[in-house]
Amino acid sequence: MTAASKLLQQETARAAAYRQLAEAFRPPSPALPDVLGETASALALLASSAGSDAARLAADRYSEEILHTITIDHAALFVGPFHVPAPPYGSVYLEDKRQLMGASTMDVRQHYLSIGLDLSPDFKEAPDHLCAELEFMHVLVHQTLAAVEAGDRELLAANVRQQRTFLEKHLGAWVPAFADKVAEHARTDFYRLLASVLRIFVAEDREALPDLPVDHAAPAPAGA
Repeated sequence: MTAASKLLQQETARAAAYRQLAEAFRPPSPALPDVLGETASALALLASSAGSDAARLAADRYSEEILHTITIDHAALFVGPFHVPAPPYGSVYLEDKRQLMGASTMDVRQHYLSIGLDLSPDFKEAPDHLCAELEFMHVLVHQTLAAVEAGDRELLAANVRQQRTFLEKHLGAWVPAFADKVAEHARTDFYRLLASVLRIFVAEDREALPDLPVDHAAPAPAGA
């Protein structure tokens, strides 16, 4: 396997991990077992330390009754309607006054706009909602794949810099505190384990990004 092929395999797994973690933190649905299975597979390919917890989540059985229990815990942790013990918004952890829609939220939206993205009208949450930030990383990693396949080292380097900046200023900066809140207040092992998987994966990815081999983009085909 060539260096470029290995990089493509790695980035495909990273993209899948971000996408499936975003899905896992949405309100639970009957598709949850498939989401967890794909999360575990991606983390196994990355040899992540979160792999064992992800595999444990994927191996569990999710009956209608268990899904109902998880749904209640999801609402209690992340939605309300009253006190929300683990708010899934970056600004709560990054702003001095723990406020929603602060300056950090606006900066997140600028990151989205910088690559031509904006939130769908159907998405009723703030730009710095956990699922939105995870989806954004998924998009950035997909752009990495495109750069590798095109042999565009300059685009690849710029994309990696943007990923690193976003993880350092936003997602990677607040996920540890968020995971602590989930661990403290979750009523189910499901969310305690899922928060642990999230924390470990994001920390590992943030640490590994400076070593992403941007010189391993595949050479562009002749005549391209």
